[in-house]
Amino acid sequence: MTGERPEGDGANDRRPHARDELRRGGVVWLAYATAVRHLIRLAVPAVAVFLPIGLLAASALVLLADGSAAVVNDDFELIGAPDMSLLAWSAAVLVVLVAGQTVALPATVMLATGRLVGKDVSTSDAMRAAARRWPATAVLVLVGVVAFTAALAAGLGILMWTGAQVTAYAVMAVLALAAMPCLLAVAPMVLEGRSARGSLARAYRLTAGASWATPLTLAFGVVLLPALAARAVNWAVSGLPIVPAVAGFVLALITVPFQAAVIARLFLHRLVLKGTINEFKEIVDGLPASTPRPVRRVPVLMALILPGLLYCGAVLINPLGWLVVSETAVTENWSRGPDSQVSEEDGRPKPQLHASDLQALHVGPGGRMVMLMDDSAEAKLLTCMDINCTQTRFTWAEPVGVAGRFTAAGARLADGRLVVSTWTQEGADEDGLILDYDKWRAWLRLLICDATACIPAPGGKPITEVTSSVQHRTVALAARPGGGLLVAQLHDHPFSARDIDKESLSITTCDDPACTHPRTKEIAKLPADRYRVDRRGLVVGVGPDDRPVVLRFDRDTGSIFVISCADPACARTRLGQPVREGSPDYSDHAHRADTAMVVQADGRPLVAHLDVSDGAIKLLDCHTRECSKADSVTLAEPGRNTAPAMVLDRNGRALVAYQDLDRERIVIATCTGTRCTRTPVTTIRRGGGNRLAMALNGQGRPVITWMDVAGWDDWDLVVTTPLNLP
Repeated sequence: MTGERPEGDGANDRRPHARDELRRGGVVWLAYATAVRHLIRLAVPAVAVFLPIGLLAASALVLLADGSAAVVNDDFELIGAPDMSLLAWSAAVLVVLVAGQTVALPATVMLATGRLVGKDVSTSDAMRAAARRWPATAVLVLVGVVAFTAALAAGLGILMWTGAQVTAYAVMAVLALAAMPCLLAVAPMVLEGRSARGSLARAYRLTAGASWATPLTLAFGVVLLPALAARAVNWAVSGLPIVPAVAGFVLALITVPFQAAVIARLFLHRLVLKGTINEFKEIVDGLPASTPRPVRRVPVLMALILPGLLYCGAVLINPLGWLVVSETAVTENWSRGPDSQVSEEDGRPKPQLHASDLQALHVGPGGRMVMLMDDSAEAKLLTCMDINCTQTRFTWAEPVGVAGRFTAAGARLADGRLVVSTWTQEGADEDGLILDYDKWRAWLRLLICDATACIPAPGGKPITEVTSSVQHRTVALAARPGGGLLVAQLHDHPFSARDIDKESLSITTCDDPACTHPRTKEIAKLPADRYRVDRRGLVVGVGPDDRPVVLRFDRDTGSIFVISCADPACARTRLGQPVREGSPDYSDHAHRADTAMVVQADGRPLVAHLDVSDGAIKLLDCHTRECSKADSVTLAEPGRNTAPAMVLDRNGRALVAYQDLDRERIVIATCTGTRCTRTPVTTIRRGGGNRLAMALNGQGRPVITWMDVAGWDDWDLVVTTPLNLP
């Protein structure tokens, strides 16, 4: 090598020094150092190729994502599962990006090679040379995709066939490393003008003698270290608005120079070790002879940050009027395991939250939100200490020893406190097991709760006494306009009764929240609901004129009964049945959803219900208080829909929230009568759940609390607030 005398002025020839430099080990770190020193120049091809592609792709996305785009926690997000148009857009963008990479990467390899051998190459010449080799590069990409897909398929096949994870991962790793020289083939293709087949042969010949070192160098320098750097940056800026997306844009553009520098240096390193002086000379002489113009750093830097600037403007200024959403995963850092700590107040274990606990959401003074949690144990209260529910207080609502397994009901009083139903009992041991069924008794009582604790209603009397543990004890509560309370309750008839297939509906009228003078009256006999697992399906409301309206949803048949009272004491009633019996579908979530009702200013109810025959969610705009006739509109098409919740906003519009599990999203339908607008507000990331609650916060905005459940220990309680709902 030292005996070669190149043509031209030997004093100015830097090739001998370059060959000596390229013999050094530590290819990855030396290549990264080169990329850092010349980052601006080496980033030009990636910026020139990917910036226009990104801008065009973003423009197309804005047009295609109409109705599903939102700004969630100050970041752009597409809500729900993508439809076919978005999938087609994603596939097209992927193809165009790969095509762009077949020009940007080879051009950057040529520029990096020039830097390594001390020969200046202009960006335009490098990109023209890469563009001329585009067909060969496309073949290399295809070969690489096939090779890495085969490695993945082989590993997954072994995993499915034998279940041996270590073996499967080992096979995938070995096959992936065997395919790594496909990346090295980019260098001989663009630097020596070889065909795809010739480039692959050249790469594997140079790999000989370093069969593990060369693939590992490519794996770390081109794939793993850039991926780890991206993950590290994402971790460092996680939780910050906008910054992760901006950092991602910049990293995507500057990763190419580092990858190209590794490929170029490794190719020249192996060539110096295994090739001849003439081969090295031909590569250097084959580089375009040009005088590159000085790189204008400011335009390149501006181009690097331009996507981030545009993204910041789109998110912060929101010129397109996207939905803006604030969302908090309340239980993100909560322990799912048993908690052995003991409360200092009464010696009880601290309450545990379960995926099926969410029952209702209420908003008190100052917009403070309180969630009633209950399933089969004592009821609990989760209080949000701030508007976004980032800080919470989780306490017991019911005392020790109440009759469990019966869901508590709640209602918000005018002063912001919460009234909660509870069943006290006698004849049971400390674990709630009934010792003597003949002596067992339970009484329906009330608790008054503020943000810190619940106490028995002062002076309150038992509303109901039951003597059988299997008696139907479905309860619903509603606050009266004058400060009193209304309690609706269902009762099973004894087996000896003539109408055993019916159940009694009663209401208890209270003049004060403690219900010190309860007045109970049976107002209807209805077909018994044999679907007892949920123990729900009863809703009570009170109009501005203090006249009660009660709704009963029969999950077994899908029937809806509405009972209205002609006066506050309910001396006379009217019964309507706006939905008749259907053929329920027991196959999925449809049979487990609740029915929601609100009473409008004129006393007429609005009812949101799930059609048990096909899973569609419908809204009934009742013509009369008993809803004997109603206009109907379908809010969610047949499918897997769950848990409608409904409130009236300050303009009197009905807001109906539900989970669209087929499209992996939560939707709010905003309705004036039966004219409704549907707005997706957030994405269901795990699997959703059977519980969803909604209320208006202190600013009059709807707040949705819901459970996103993937498994018994993989779930989150989520609070979602649309800030600019149409």
